[in-house]
Amino acid sequence: MALFSIQFFIFLALVIGLYYIVPGKLQKYVLLAANIIFYFIAGGLDAMAFILITTVTTWFSAYKIESIENAYKSRTANKERPLSREEKAALKEKARRRKKRYLVATLLINFGILGVLKYGNFVIGNINAFLPETSRIADMGLLLPLGISFYTFQSTGYLIDVYRGSKNKACRNLIDYAVFTTYFPQMIQGPINRFNELGHQLIEERRFDSARFREGFSRLLWGYFKKMVIAERTAIIVNEVFNNYELHSHQGFIVFIGVFFYGVQIYADFSGGMDIVFGASEIMGIDMQENFRQPFMAKNVAEFWRRWHMTLGNWMRDYVFYPIALSKPFMKLGRSLKKKVGTYYGKVIPSFMASFIVFILVGIWHGASWKYIAYGVYQAVFVSTATLFEKQYNAFNTFMKFDTESAGFKFWQMLRTTFIITVGRYFSRAATFTDAMRMYKATFTRFNPWVLFDGTLYTLGLEMKEFHFLILMLIVLLAADIIAEKGIVIRKEVAKQNTVFRWAVYLTAILMIIIFGVYGPGFDAASFIYQKF
Repeated sequence: MALFSIQFFIFLALVIGLYYIVPGKLQKYVLLAANIIFYFIAGGLDAMAFILITTVTTWFSAYKIESIENAYKSRTANKERPLSREEKAALKEKARRRKKRYLVATLLINFGILGVLKYGNFVIGNINAFLPETSRIADMGLLLPLGISFYTFQSTGYLIDVYRGSKNKACRNLIDYAVFTTYFPQMIQGPINRFNELGHQLIEERRFDSARFREGFSRLLWGYFKKMVIAERTAIIVNEVFNNYELHSHQGFIVFIGVFFYGVQIYADFSGGMDIVFGASEIMGIDMQENFRQPFMAKNVAEFWRRWHMTLGNWMRDYVFYPIALSKPFMKLGRSLKKKVGTYYGKVIPSFMASFIVFILVGIWHGASWKYIAYGVYQAVFVSTATLFEKQYNAFNTFMKFDTESAGFKFWQMLRTTFIITVGRYFSRAATFTDAMRMYKATFTRFNPWVLFDGTLYTLGLEMKEFHFLILMLIVLLAADIIAEKGIVIRKEVAKQNTVFRWAVYLTAILMIIIFGVYGPGFDAASFIYQKF
């Protein structure tokens, strides 16, 4: 079921209507039924088996882990049968080992499934490259279940939190937990939610709130506008450059323009999809973690990643970066380095290494291909070295007497960051790592700035009027981001206005989507770029 199909509109309307019609105690069952129906239609019956395994294993293990911890606390608190210090230590160690067995086993099961389904054929392909043709291993022929990366990360994050005893109490009701793991708006492309923030909202009784409805509806329209009017129109240029750069001899600035527009496309596509997800949820009174915060306003690559796909970044920080950086080997390395190279580098180098590992994993998360590994390494270099050489950067700015607080310097930082991020997108968009390298060569071995002014841009799939209209829409998108950066939430401001003004805005947005949305050949209503990740 595609987010842009008439079936989805009908489905969403029916779910929302039924959600508010039934008694509050039944609302969670409406959501669960909607989740199952949506996943069955969009993902298929076979895929449902995998999300069921993840749901049951993480729920059961979290339940057992908390039960073991509670039993330990109950026993040690028993004053009628007091334990010696040695007995308490032995009991604590026994409980720790039992809890860890459940944790490790469940993580292995779920990440094992994810690894086999998402990366199995990639591994086989690389092994086959070293084998004679007669001895090669056949592809496994397995389909990748819808949303598997998102629901695996979300569910295992919950399990780890219960194990740590930090954020979550174990959910005792499997139905309540299943509503969280299968929540249908997040299935296409996230976000990666936390149980302590979303779980309780999905099972609470809710009444219809007209203000929330207006704000959610506005966000839905904004998401559809970004996807249909901007992302799909930009995709025409991107596909022309990437699919035909050798055939049409696209060189120099034209290739870079294609990559730049891919950055625009993926931003409008991904953030637009998020707006649809958040809007649908907000209509039902449900809030989720934001996934974007004006990423092109970032002044360095690390900040960009704190603004882009924020829930993935937060997940990697909490469950990968901190465990690595605070692990015994890394702490030992830090102490050793402090003695050899000083306190500053003794502290920074382990963080640099942990950050490098995280961004390689981020690259791998995006897909099973060497181009994504290269993409991760590229991002890791810029993020990690910024930390490693922060002192030198600051010293250089001081030496050059740059006013780092001036608007001009900050604007330069944004342009520099956008350029660095754009250069990295060769890897994520090109068909293969080899194609990406060829496109780098095609870009940086030909200096032809005149193509920006001689009409060449109008040969990339959009005629002059269409191209100018796209630029105008990008200005609208940029203006919206600038306003949001100032803390103004446009949809909330619109929702406060009188009925006539609100509906004038709504109808204008609807007409823009209908009239200027791109639905021509090649359009796939089910397609979101991050859906395949």
